[in-house]
Amino acid sequence: MSGVIFYSLIVLISFLTARNIKGGVLSCGMEDRVKDRILLTALFFLLWLPAALRIYTGNDYSTYIEHFHDANVGNYVVTEEGFNLVVRGIYAFLDGEYFLVIFAVFSAVTVFFFLRALYEQSGYFAESFLLLMLFGLYFQTYNTVRYYMALSVLFWSLRFVQNRQYGKFVIAVFAAALFHKTALLVLPMYPVCHMKWGRYHYAALALLGISGLLFADRYMEIFIRLYPSYLNDPEALAGGGISIVNIIRCAAVLILCLSCGIKEGLYFNMNTAALVLYICFSFVPFLSRIGYLLGVSQLFLIPEAVQKINRKYVKGFIYAAAGLYFAVFLWKAFGETVKILPYHTWLTYGSEAFRVFKGI
Repeated sequence: MSGVIFYSLIVLISFLTARNIKGGVLSCGMEDRVKDRILLTALFFLLWLPAALRIYTGNDYSTYIEHFHDANVGNYVVTEEGFNLVVRGIYAFLDGEYFLVIFAVFSAVTVFFFLRALYEQSGYFAESFLLLMLFGLYFQTYNTVRYYMALSVLFWSLRFVQNRQYGKFVIAVFAAALFHKTALLVLPMYPVCHMKWGRYHYAALALLGISGLLFADRYMEIFIRLYPSYLNDPEALAGGGISIVNIIRCAAVLILCLSCGIKEGLYFNMNTAALVLYICFSFVPFLSRIGYLLGVSQLFLIPEAVQKINRKYVKGFIYAAAGLYFAVFLWKAFGETVKILPYHTWLTYGSEAFRVFKGI
């Protein structure tokens, strides 16, 4: 229960801080920018410190300690070479396997790029930030650290797609792919979603969805070639199953946008593609890793749609629904597949346990 209160306080305090940040889209004068930078720094530490101080919080925390060790000593490891190089570099610099430092570094980079993306691209920074927290996206970065670091970079790279700076976009994607190769999937997805969609685009999307329902086995063969490690993972081969929650969320956002007159644009198309993905490709192992590449657009899309609603009680209902989503997320956070609750920090460990931290 203490972990639930702690996470709720993080959301509350950080949101109260975010409310006073105008965001890069709205900040005009030097005074606004200086104020924003000070508050952004405070916000960064509010999010980074809990992540950096955690220990054995997350369903794959212990697994990552093993990955760090294997990468450092040259054993076979499934992680990408960029990730391995960073681990070896930090361990060599520190002259020891200080895995807490690795987790802290990855958390810092992840938080930095998520905040930078929201600040630079959202016209409603506080609302977008609130959704980042209430959808549990920040807390999920406690798991699968290299994936969420890559996702934060890809989220930030959307600015290059919007500005048609595709050279910078490709560089950002390849940089993210050095830590999680799933990032490469956005090379075609984001530019296609940035196009102005007509009936032929929607027809192509529908055909792609139908092909997923009809040729699941063929698609699985492709995914196994891309991710051969899944052959040794019975959970992955069993398929991810239909994600009712994600389908409902994407469908609700789609209905919200249409009712507010939003019928096109990069973020709208990304959400539409995510809906088709969750419905028609549920057999894909760990589908959420692909789904989040598209669904992260909702952090921009929902606030934009909500601002077009004149009735305050409707706006309140929408954010209340997001709050309910967060409550369900916290309830599931104790599960074996998540395990970001209960929260543990190395500050509460006795001095004799620090031998573990130092890799001795």
